[in-house]
Amino acid sequence: MSPKRKMLMLTKSEYGQANIFLATCHALMGTDPDVEIHLASFAPIRTAVTAASEAGIKAHPNASSIEFHETRGTHYFKALLSPELPNNAHCLTNHRPGSMPYTGLEMVENCNEIRRIIEEVEPDLTLVDDMFIPELTMARHMRIKWMILSPNTLKDLALPQQPRAAFFWKYPCVGTALPFPIPWHLIPINVLYVFFLIFFMIFNSHARRARAYVTEKTGAMVFDQQEFSNPQPTLKMLMAISPEFDFPVDLKPENIIHCGPIMRPVPAVEEVDPKLHTWLARGPTVFINLGTLSWTTEDQAVEMAQAIRLLITGWREKNRDRRLQVLWKLKQTTDGHVDYDVYNKGCRLEIILGSEFDNDTTGNIICSVNHGGANSFWEALWTGVPQVVLPVWADTYDFAQRAEYLGIGKWVSPNTAPRYRAKELGDALTQVVIGHNARKVQLKSNELAKQRLQLGEGRDVAARHIVENI
Repeated sequence: MSPKRKMLMLTKSEYGQANIFLATCHALMGTDPDVEIHLASFAPIRTAVTAASEAGIKAHPNASSIEFHETRGTHYFKALLSPELPNNAHCLTNHRPGSMPYTGLEMVENCNEIRRIIEEVEPDLTLVDDMFIPELTMARHMRIKWMILSPNTLKDLALPQQPRAAFFWKYPCVGTALPFPIPWHLIPINVLYVFFLIFFMIFNSHARRARAYVTEKTGAMVFDQQEFSNPQPTLKMLMAISPEFDFPVDLKPENIIHCGPIMRPVPAVEEVDPKLHTWLARGPTVFINLGTLSWTTEDQAVEMAQAIRLLITGWREKNRDRRLQVLWKLKQTTDGHVDYDVYNKGCRLEIILGSEFDNDTTGNIICSVNHGGANSFWEALWTGVPQVVLPVWADTYDFAQRAEYLGIGKWVSPNTAPRYRAKELGDALTQVVIGHNARKVQLKSNELAKQRLQLGEGRDVAARHIVENI
């Protein structure tokens, strides 16, 4: 019997990137049970990998479990330290640590760890996270057979290759609040923002020192985000998006493969949390989840609560027969600890400790308030739920713009992001839930959800491409 082919997945431990790797692992276990799957990342993701492996074995008993390899080093979020990104040209300076958050020493430690894991596994094919620089660097340096798996969009990786310098004038620069399409009178300021971005990326002394240190100590040339500004025709990239849900582009590189949204197969809520299912079944629900890497300060929690009150008041004035309720995933600190008391501030709250779930079979979630992360955006689109987007990172502005462009939601805070005020948030919630265009937004959301279903599961598409290339 010939030995099993080995598939190695290299990803960050942050769920925004890691979820599509876990989803693809599940699909790969069903597509070809004879593929041996290895996943390397940092310790925080170990439990999720174990859960994904157990779920995969339950669904596909003939498959092998996922073997986890812990990467000992500095993970992305620890290096980044979560800087706030104000909505002006200054936000572009903060894009620098985001694109190269590591010191030279941290980069070398991470690169050596990736080298160790690759040498131990000896994979037939390696799938690499496009945002984790040490993995990109070592995959290229070691000349292994590799591909990219990315939750990002065609615009993110194909933009520099678009004709007529569209990078400057057609698409909003990252981290800006400019709309899409960009009005003629705002094109000059967008061009200026892009020049700022290029300047900061090229003359980033921190990144240059880190690159030089890595080359000196390992002999490897760093593969960072600047590399994507040049065509990579021989490097296949699996993207978790379909052109139907993205900004239009004129040139679609052949090496970029559109898989469609890649979602983890998580059980329906009534299977994993009957109490939460019963609570959701009581009536229409607004679901607020601003991501795993962001937290809500007390002043912003007050703004959110006041906005919710505005929505509920408007709901009652519309003489709605059913009671409106809000499911709010309130994260007060980076480590999940309680930082301020919300129970003695006039709030009427119930504690609902919900499990991770995929399908709200009650159909009662009528609006998703999210931070514009790829997973949150696709989850709402997947279920046909209108969105209200509060972007908190420079790269999440893109999905806020996309929600408005597709007609499935509202960007709350283009003038104040990443912060928000009760009045503007309350107005956006009112527009999406009970406003004059609420029905139109709901119908469009349902239409795109049906279209996504017809295109098939993105994780299965990705798995088929992997099997074909391994």
